[in-house]
Amino acid sequence: MQVIFTQDVPGVAHRNEVKTVKSGYFHNFLMPKGLAVNATESRMAAINKIRAEEGLRLEELEKNASSVEKKLSGATVNVTHKASEKGKLYASVTEKEVIAAIKEQLKVELAESNIKMDHFKEVGEYEIKVMLPGGHTATLTVVVEGALS
Repeated sequence: MQVIFTQDVPGVAHRNEVKTVKSGYFHNFLMPKGLAVNATESRMAAINKIRAEEGLRLEELEKNASSVEKKLSGATVNVTHKASEKGKLYASVTEKEVIAAIKEQLKVELAESNIKMDHFKEVGEYEIKVMLPGGHTATLTVVVEGALS
C-alpha cells in the first residue's frame, strides 16, 4: 500500500516521501505513531506541491552555498560560557550555541544538521565542519572563552 511519511523514519524513508509498505506495517506501526498517512489523491497533490517548493528552495540554497562556504571558511566565532578557574565548562557547548554565534557574528543562518562537531567541554579553540548543499564544506574555528561565575 502507498503511504506518505509525515516524519523521518531512519532506514525506511524521509519526511514527505511516498513509499509502498505492507499494510500490516502501516496499520500496526506507522499509523499509530503518526509516522505516515495513507496516500490519497488529494494528499499526493499536496505532496507534489511541497516537493516543487522544496526543489526551488534547494536550488536557491545550492546557489548560495558557494558564497556561504567562502564566508565561513577560515572564519572565527567566539562563544562565551561559564567555566571554572581551571578552564572546565560547567555545561558543554552544543550545536545550537554555535549556530546562534554564527548567526550573530557572521550573519549566516544554518541548521543543526549542517554542523559536524563534538560538544566542547573546555575553554579553547576548536575546528568544526559545516556541511552545505551541493557538497560544499567549510571549516570554521570556534573559540570557547570562559566566564567565571
